Amino acid sequence: MGETDVMVSIQHLSKSFGDTVVLRDVSVDVKRGEVVVVLGPSGSGKSTMLRCINLLEKPTGGHIFIEGVEITGPDTNVDKLREHVGMVFHLFPHLTAKKNVMLAQRKVLKRSNEEAERIALEQLERVGLAERADYLPAQLSGGQQQRVAIARALAMDPHVMLFDEATSALDPELVRGVLDVMRSLAEGGMTMVVVTHEMGFAREVADRVIFMEDGVIVEEGTPTEVFDHPKHERTKDFLGHIK
Repeated sequence: MGETDVMVSIQHLSKSFGDTVVLRDVSVDVKRGEVVVVLGPSGSGKSTMLRCINLLEKPTGGHIFIEGVEITGPDTNVDKLREHVGMVFHLFPHLTAKKNVMLAQRKVLKRSNEEAERIALEQLERVGLAERADYLPAQLSGGQQQRVAIARALAMDPHVMLFDEATSALDPELVRGVLDVMRSLAEGGMTMVVVTHEMGFAREVADRVIFMEDGVIVEEGTPTEVFDHPKHERTKDFLGHIK
């Protein structure tokens, strides 16, 4: 596999908050077009690993490369990095769905108002919410808000998308719409790293499943390998409690 086939390369990553060690010597590569789902109990380090990928958290040690370029070096242009790494965040409550999707395009990518609006409407259409373009977040359901947030990330033309429990705060009937959008992204070849407890989604969409606990990768493999034939007792115990 050539270097250009690797979208994200995490090498010996560690992260501590004071005396609390959250990540311990984590190494993993994510290939271009691959969907990697990360599972694990609360406090296992999975969300911290995700946040290190776009430097929302600064690693304590180790190296992270995006498309062969080290982002953990001293000269990293964080804004430039985030143009290529999409992450789903809460919406700005005072902006309509369309203006939420336009904002970073205008500020970071310096797109014209007309171009940003056109792309915003395209992406809202993509997530099935074109008719809600002028709604404020408070006028949208939780699931719709998440889909707008996904549209906002996609409008930046990311090379990789990071999802941190995108459905965790949603009522069960709202989860499907968000997962459908994520599923369509995967089918379209988007490189994705997904922290989730949605086992059905992981089994159906993931190319690879990683199970983390206590800041380390305990097990990884295809969905069939991890779900149906887990090698480690801790993985078996975790899956047994959530099935």
